[in-house]
Amino acid sequence: MFARKIGSGWMSRSRFLVCMLVLAAAGCAVTPDVRTDSAPGVDFKQFRTFSFLPSLSTDRAGYHTLVSQQLTFSTRRELEVRGLAFVADPAKADVLVNFHTDVSEQLRVRTVPDPWVGSSYWNHRRGLYSPWRGHSTWPSPSSRVEVDQFSLGRLSVDVIDRKQNMLVWEGVASQRLTQRTMSGLGPEMDNAVHLIFKQFPVLPTL
Repeated sequence: MFARKIGSGWMSRSRFLVCMLVLAAAGCAVTPDVRTDSAPGVDFKQFRTFSFLPSLSTDRAGYHTLVSQQLTFSTRRELEVRGLAFVADPAKADVLVNFHTDVSEQLRVRTVPDPWVGSSYWNHRRGLYSPWRGHSTWPSPSSRVEVDQFSLGRLSVDVIDRKQNMLVWEGVASQRLTQRTMSGLGPEMDNAVHLIFKQFPVLPTL
């Protein structure tokens, strides 16, 4: 029950509203949408060592960007806990890793009911009488189209069989970019890499 006494009802309603606000705030948290894909027939347990492409797709002008540094750090951690050993020389690694990042502008179009829909404004008439004709110009229950424009960030992780020079696994994380994600880009990328490798065919051994 919301309240045992009429006088304390407002307190129970206040607690209810606070709970709803907390749940709404939790629902606004942005989490990446992750998908992965593997080449058929590949035994990932055969891979013992890994390295990174000498020139990553996230590098610029021949040097490792801050994005590349963060991604290599996070990926090295994820692969090492799965039993793969890092080697500095890419020519001696079983698999090579590459990254790609992209930001695109997206439009989401949806139809939503007008505020009049579901309103109790007209309920006082209860169908007992009709408004005069002048009311025909007033807003009536209908729907409207909302257009939401936002930035979508994508991170791709490629795992390549070095000997066959063939992509054998890829993971992609897509996430709507907000001011919070942009101000904490390092932790966001680290979390995205962790979520991507949770779907890697080799489970952690540590």
